[in-house]
Amino acid sequence: MILDRAINASMETRTLSQEELGRFLKNLFLTGEDVETGHGTAERLSPVAAAHRILSNSFGLIPFGTYVKDGDARRAVHDPALDRLLKVRANERMSPFLCQKLIMSNAFWHGFGACWNRRDGAGRLVARIPLPTECCTIRKDRESWHYWYDYNVDGWQRTFAPYELSFLYFETYDGIQGRGLLELARETIAMDAMAQRYERKFYQNGARLSGVLEVDTDAQPATRQKLKDEFRGYASDDAFAVAVLDHGMKFTPLGLSQSDAQYIESRAFTVEEIARFTGIPKHMLQTGKESYDSNSQQRQNYVTDTLLPYVVQWEQEDGYKAIPPDKRDKDGWYMRGNVAVLLRGDDLTRSQFYERMIRTTVYNPDECRALEEKPPIPGGLGQHFLATKNLASLEAVLKGEK
Repeated sequence: MILDRAINASMETRTLSQEELGRFLKNLFLTGEDVETGHGTAERLSPVAAAHRILSNSFGLIPFGTYVKDGDARRAVHDPALDRLLKVRANERMSPFLCQKLIMSNAFWHGFGACWNRRDGAGRLVARIPLPTECCTIRKDRESWHYWYDYNVDGWQRTFAPYELSFLYFETYDGIQGRGLLELARETIAMDAMAQRYERKFYQNGARLSGVLEVDTDAQPATRQKLKDEFRGYASDDAFAVAVLDHGMKFTPLGLSQSDAQYIESRAFTVEEIARFTGIPKHMLQTGKESYDSNSQQRQNYVTDTLLPYVVQWEQEDGYKAIPPDKRDKDGWYMRGNVAVLLRGDDLTRSQFYERMIRTTVYNPDECRALEEKPPIPGGLGQHFLATKNLASLEAVLKGEK
């Protein structure tokens, strides 16, 4: 008998008041543990971790460069110092990819990511350093009504004016305070964390439901605790074995099975909720049963509806704060990100894109070859713009020209 050594003859009789009985039943059936919904909890949930990885990596992949409008044409322009920071090394420790990834990561979790545009004594940009948002306190000067950003990072303290920092917001309602996923999806994160905790405890208890162990007499607290410990040890160590209860004991299961609680459905719903909060298609979070064509369309929507607003936000922010003022104001320089690099791993979509660009005379063949790191076609043949012969102007059609 597994409980022989747990039951004792020492019993006590106790009368509970109505208030005590109500409190006992409330504690037994209605209370639960508070679930921490902070950064540490959220990043251990697979849908949240996947969304963070996809969005931060996508933004890190985007190359940014400087351009100028020359009449009707737009051409790339170069400042050696700025090009080095944008394309070679953002600072002595980070590549441009890692710098942008960290900025988006801070925006994802905490609402906004900030990049310090560090300049030398002559005002030249010498480094771009992402700053941890959780170490920032936004302070408003009551006299000037200006905002200041106080950072305290491992004992290093500095106050920044807004013009020293480039900001990327995940979501904001006032342009000052950001709202990240930890705040927007707090309830969803808590629900998935509780579901994950339930699964862990379910298997820790030998895949058995919790319940009430009844005895036919009153037991002292020490006796009740010993009975619980004995039964809990049996459930975990002797899974799938047979229990024999004596002394009139009876075990009544409480709670719902995973099927009755719709456990799988609730985990799938969490993925859908995270997809809604972040704008990332479900199939990119490893769920959903859409067709290939549907997935391809959703990826396109992800770029245009989710990623592109962040790219445009960063173009405008860096275009004002990173480009030298004389070149920005006098020469008309502006910043632009190239989202076409996201097609780099998709050969079929990329080839179809090039074909359309050549057929509609947007690119010539050499320009497409340059995007593939290929040399120009010998003899300058790739410099010619091509057009399909079945397209002609209305004027040419009326004149009967071929």
